Amino acid sequence: QVSSVERKCIAPQGYSLPSAFCLFCTARPRVHRAMASSIAKLVKPLDWISGAVLVARDAVPAAYSQTGLSQGVEKSELRPGDHIYAWRLGHTYQHHGIVVRTEACASSCQHQVLRCCSIVHFRPPAGGERGCIEVTSLAQFAEGREVCRVRYEVQDAEFYLRRAGCVSTERPDPWPLVTFRALGLLRASPEGSPGSAAAVTLDGDEEAEVEYDLLTKNSELLARWCQLGAASGLRHFRSAETARSLQTSHGRFIRLGLGAVAVTAAGAAVVAVATGAVTVGGSSAAAAV
Repeated sequence: QVSSVERKCIAPQGYSLPSAFCLFCTARPRVHRAMASSIAKLVKPLDWISGAVLVARDAVPAAYSQTGLSQGVEKSELRPGDHIYAWRLGHTYQHHGIVVRTEACASSCQHQVLRCCSIVHFRPPAGGERGCIEVTSLAQFAEGREVCRVRYEVQDAEFYLRRAGCVSTERPDPWPLVTFRALGLLRASPEGSPGSAAAVTLDGDEEAEVEYDLLTKNSELLARWCQLGAASGLRHFRSAETARSLQTSHGRFIRLGLGAVAVTAAGAAVVAVATGAVTVGGSSAAAAV
């Protein structure tokens, strides 16, 4: 049996090891202590990284909202023509829409009815149902997440520092035109479901049935078309035309790739320095310190 003293010697600085190592320690204590020390050095940087991630997950959103940079809005701040979004799958991507109606409501209101706040959006396919352009309530649009407003006419520096889709450098059209475009996208099919029947434009061209596409015909592109018209890359949204939104642009994927490489390289460097794998002037960094 291994004594309590021997068990303490193999678990430096709060790290506990399996009992098999303890049995090994009775035979070769020096080897075991060296092994335990090596394991502790390898685990420590991972603990630091894990702790930093947990702290950032809780602290960053709160700190960000206090800086005034957050784009989250309350229902009372929304106006017709606003371009809004809510995050999906954590903070993986944003779902966008256009406010077409909003009225004052009681503080106890859950914003689940259209007369309170109405949003036109492009609902993606789900559960075997095709995607369609429809009007929905604020609560259904948000799905329990914070609602944010896209800011237009920002400086180039802010545009490149922010997540794609949150801001735009373009100048939007007046809100009545934005609302008119959004409402004009709503179509009723013979079965009474919105968003699936073809229609005729003011210039006589027949509009094509709109198929949702994650990259080239999505909710963000709909909202940008309502705000910018042809400047969004589409002359008519209800057409066979396609374009890339800010979230699906080629430039965004390049930026994400460069960011991932930089983060990975920085993490590897931190681990290498902490474990003494990187040498400085012929001696390890740990030894130099």
